[in-house]
Amino acid sequence: MRSPSGKIVVFTALPLEYRAVRSHVTGLQRVDHEAGTIFEHGRIPETNWEVYLAQVGQGNQGAAILTERAIQMIRPDAVFFTGIAGGMKHDLALGDVVVATRVFAYHGGKQEGTFKTRPETWQASHRLEQAARFAALDPRWARAPLPAGREAPEVHFKPIAAGEVVVNAQASALQELLDEHYNGVAAIETEGAGFAGAASLADQVPALVIRGISDRADGSKQQTDTGGFQLIAADNAAALTIAVVKALPSPGATKAELQSSRSDTVDAPPIAALIGQQLKEPMPVTWRTKLLPPRSSESATLEVHLIAEDSPWLPLRQMNQLKDKLVSLGRSEAFFTATEEVSSVLEADFAAAYARDPRSGRSVGLLITRSGQLSCWESLPRSTRLHMPVLDPKHTQERVADLLRLLLRLHDDIPHTRFAPALAIDPADMLTVMSLEAARSSTSATLARSGRGGAVQITPDEIWDAANVGAAVPTIAEELTLRLMQHF
Repeated sequence: MRSPSGKIVVFTALPLEYRAVRSHVTGLQRVDHEAGTIFEHGRIPETNWEVYLAQVGQGNQGAAILTERAIQMIRPDAVFFTGIAGGMKHDLALGDVVVATRVFAYHGGKQEGTFKTRPETWQASHRLEQAARFAALDPRWARAPLPAGREAPEVHFKPIAAGEVVVNAQASALQELLDEHYNGVAAIETEGAGFAGAASLADQVPALVIRGISDRADGSKQQTDTGGFQLIAADNAAALTIAVVKALPSPGATKAELQSSRSDTVDAPPIAALIGQQLKEPMPVTWRTKLLPPRSSESATLEVHLIAEDSPWLPLRQMNQLKDKLVSLGRSEAFFTATEEVSSVLEADFAAAYARDPRSGRSVGLLITRSGQLSCWESLPRSTRLHMPVLDPKHTQERVADLLRLLLRLHDDIPHTRFAPALAIDPADMLTVMSLEAARSSTSATLARSGRGGAVQITPDEIWDAANVGAAVPTIAEELTLRLMQHF
């Protein structure tokens, strides 16, 4: 499971939709993804939420790719798609807002004598939908966010349809298809299916589509656009999105409530359980580069290992099953992106799933050996300004904790034993040490190791009981990161 991040991403398709959301966010700063996508990062007033904004353009494919990209980079607690749509119901007024309880991708089907629909569908996040219903209960929800003098619109909780066609005709074959097979939908648009599908693949990151009705999808679009209803609908959708975020528990409160809840219902582990046992000699570890030699294009890569003590040799038939599990686990945890090609291999001594991008130098993978070693790795984040990987101590500690939790999802496949954690960066000669925030604005940096090559490896010399290692993850991540930073 993901650790709470206190971050939210809001996507829009059109510039006017983007500006409508942007007007509610303060302290905006530009954040560049390594592939070129530009985000803006700021805060929503009166909340503890950080918000990232992105404009994806029209179409489901672009929405899917950039949604997956944002989830991978930002690792948000929730994602929203906000903007305008065509209304499909007579009881919807122009400017009303539709919260999508379900998103239909209506273009799927099979053409025989007749067209037989095969739609994909995604349910709205229950948590976000409940927050939206709560926000909409108070008729004053839009008073502050909306321009002065504008009344709050009606909010409808109904399904929407998303395809690749802008519908603006009262009578057409597409309208007949929608009326016959998707009669319950309230609005139609062109990005929600890609967005919802990508969020669902990323371990079902909570997602919600909010749309303002700018036209009636009946041939009158030119008149309604000229009448300013696009701007009105975009403002209304943005205002409700902000109200929904404000209705969510603040990130700080959520963590406190979870801790309080756990202390009331689960016995806290004893202090001794959070202290590892020092080994007389480090356990042997097979580093990543010994099993899957890196390509010359790969940049500095963080690798995390859990070494199982006295684990029986795993049979090859089990390894073959684990090979497929590594791919599905990586996809569900958004460790592998929704669009990248993942290679899976079964060798005599290990099974692995990994992805490599020679253009960016990105390398990411999961591996399990027949001796019970669990391993994963990912490239350090890169600065587009500095053109080199960045080792941010705070970010690294957070990622080490996340990667340990990811490996623990596999530990049920290893007979209950004890685990010794290990850590490395390889190669470690071309990187800089600074915060990611500083790297985004800096144009110069110093090599971290003054030209010294080779890997930096923290050997597994502490061991933890399998039953306690999960509770001890923050402690282990802090210890490993501190020891790592001593080498830089």
